[in-house]
Amino acid sequence: MSRPVLSLVKQPFASPLKRAYSTATDKPVLRGYKKYAEQFKSKPGSYMTSFAILHELTAIAPFPFIYFVLDSSDLKVPFPESVVSEGNRFINKARVYYHYEPLEADNRVMINLVTTYCIVKAMLPLRIAASAAMTPFFAERLIGPIVQLVRKRF
Repeated sequence: MSRPVLSLVKQPFASPLKRAYSTATDKPVLRGYKKYAEQFKSKPGSYMTSFAILHELTAIAPFPFIYFVLDSSDLKVPFPESVVSEGNRFINKARVYYHYEPLEADNRVMINLVTTYCIVKAMLPLRIAASAAMTPFFAERLIGPIVQLVRKRF
């Protein structure tokens, strides 16, 4: 039985639109996003799980950093003091119900939290792009081995 021969010779003046072939069996070498699309077809669950985890991580991870910047800097989100005191009065009802200390009327914690939430939501296109870019690596290096480990155990 003959073995496939690797074709190492590049054809001169070959069109860049033609596919590169790795063996004499004419299997195309997938490049770019097509490689990941093919991997997704073979393991859609791992890729969707990976994307979902990364999407949530990109929402949660920047939250404390953005809040810390807003809280420690002199940046003040322009809200009327009446809105801040009314919002704190409403939040204080929930805080007292759950046995927390009430906030002062001029406390800006809730304003900073709401602003942080809005900034994270505004970063949605960036978060989706980052999650999609990291999905193949995350699926192959983390989710795949975990799935294999679970299959071996059960």
